[in-house]
Amino acid sequence: MVLVAGVMAALAAGTATGTDVDALQQLWSGVRDSSEQVVVSADPGISSWPETSERRVRAVVEPVALPWLGSHVLYLEEFLHDDPDNLRRQVLMKLEPAEPPARGVRARLFTFVKPRAWIHLNLRPGLLASLGSDDVAAASGCDLVFVREGDQFRGGTVGHRCLDARGAVTRYLDYQLLIGSDLYWYRRRLLLKGNGEVKEEVIGFNWFELDTTQLYTCRVDWASTGRPQDLRPLVKLDVQDQGGHGRFVTPDGRKIELTLHSDDWPFAVERDALILVVQDQGAEIPFATAWSSTDEEQISIDLSWLRIRCGPTVPDADEMRSDGRTQPPAMSAVLSDEPS
Repeated sequence: MVLVAGVMAALAAGTATGTDVDALQQLWSGVRDSSEQVVVSADPGISSWPETSERRVRAVVEPVALPWLGSHVLYLEEFLHDDPDNLRRQVLMKLEPAEPPARGVRARLFTFVKPRAWIHLNLRPGLLASLGSDDVAAASGCDLVFVREGDQFRGGTVGHRCLDARGAVTRYLDYQLLIGSDLYWYRRRLLLKGNGEVKEEVIGFNWFELDTTQLYTCRVDWASTGRPQDLRPLVKLDVQDQGGHGRFVTPDGRKIELTLHSDDWPFAVERDALILVVQDQGAEIPFATAWSSTDEEQISIDLSWLRIRCGPTVPDADEMRSDGRTQPPAMSAVLSDEPS
């Protein structure tokens, strides 16, 4: 029974990569509009934090049939909202299970030898049929590795091998991406190869009210015995507080959904409140709710078999500006060990 419980926990944590490839392809495909903020720029003409410049970006991701490359291939193109024919990013991504000891899904990236010849490739089936292996080149060192967390995928580049050839000084790319059913978050940084100094950084979100929306990281613990002393980490989900959802499945097969509300909650207009709702997926009535003042920044639900703790997503500890101030949100969260 202990072995079976361990296997089920591994499946819930996202190590069943055979099904994860299909799930990531389905979740990633589509059109996403993001609000992108420039945090640090090598261009002195672009303002930097805290008065960030903001721009709207559209990303199109579609499955394409290229049997010679693989059975799960996505075409991605990215452009500024008002300039669809001027692509700033255009790649093919081959999805496959990550090789041990890594877990999850690896997205192998391929760039185009002549990018302009293949613009809007997903809308041109005749052109797609003529695409051959000589027309693309592997983006060595820039592969993305994703791990499944509930109904989300979290991933990015690994190490310092994705080099940027522009400029006289060698730089490397650090790209992190979170894909969820109602959440799309990415951070792109260019750092000096020698000392790791950040030269460029942009952060993109799939909503536009950045001044009123906050991102929270919710950590879920589960106990197979139903006893609080046996609670163990199960999954970590990022959820925005304007009705954002996070979904996961417990090792015993129970499908659960959590939702965060703040300004969007109609009954909390007169109070600065954060509300956490937990329910079975598809159910109309929650089985647990919690309320917290947003001044406290944390909210939790603590049951004998389930504990959910949510705290604001904050900069990583080592991401400090030269003047000592922190950068805008990264993929981590500060949570106390004790439930609030």
